[in-house]
Amino acid sequence: MLDRVGKGRVAELMSDQTWLWARGFEGGGPQAELLRRLAHWLMKEPELESENLSAAIIGDNIRITRRTMAPQTPAVTLTMPSGKTMTLPLARAEPGLWRADAKAGELGLYRATDGILSAVTAAGPLNPKEVADMRATDEVLKPDAEAGGGSVHWLEDGVPEIRRIGVGDAASGDRWIGLRSNGAYRVTALEQEKLLPQWLALLLIVGALLLAWRLEGR
Repeated sequence: MLDRVGKGRVAELMSDQTWLWARGFEGGGPQAELLRRLAHWLMKEPELESENLSAAIIGDNIRITRRTMAPQTPAVTLTMPSGKTMTLPLARAEPGLWRADAKAGELGLYRATDGILSAVTAAGPLNPKEVADMRATDEVLKPDAEAGGGSVHWLEDGVPEIRRIGVGDAASGDRWIGLRSNGAYRVTALEQEKLLPQWLALLLIVGALLLAWRLEGR
């Protein structure tokens, strides 16, 4: 006996023979699977929900699956990674199961909703360029660095010396790299503040002169 009460769920097993099933009496029974699914249903396991919406990438398509006990189900709104939306009517695949397919022509996250339930799935390569080759190499950056007058150094050969160079000077050498001094700056504000008040500065000067005169007088 199953029921939904408010936001919770209750279940009552109308049998005391599960221990006989476990002992194989008269062939036994599926007590382990029954109790496992009952516990997972009480914890709202998505795979056991009678009302469920899911999305998955299959090849170049995205498949929307709606599980419901209703005789009809509303259309699903699919949001592409670019933000474009399209409405997909669902077709009955089997009792309690409705499906719709669409072309997954964009890489990124797809969102599907029928106004009640929502689902997300991602389309993209399983081996993106960022992690396709994790080896340290200078093959990618070295041509651009040399084209701009720079160079590539490996730390295992020693830390290169850093020099300040002018515009048009060579920016690299055998054991050094150059940082070009372009002088590209702009003063946007200037603020000045006195170090000491005038009376205090005058007092210090007079005091220093008197101290010097006294020391010289000895």
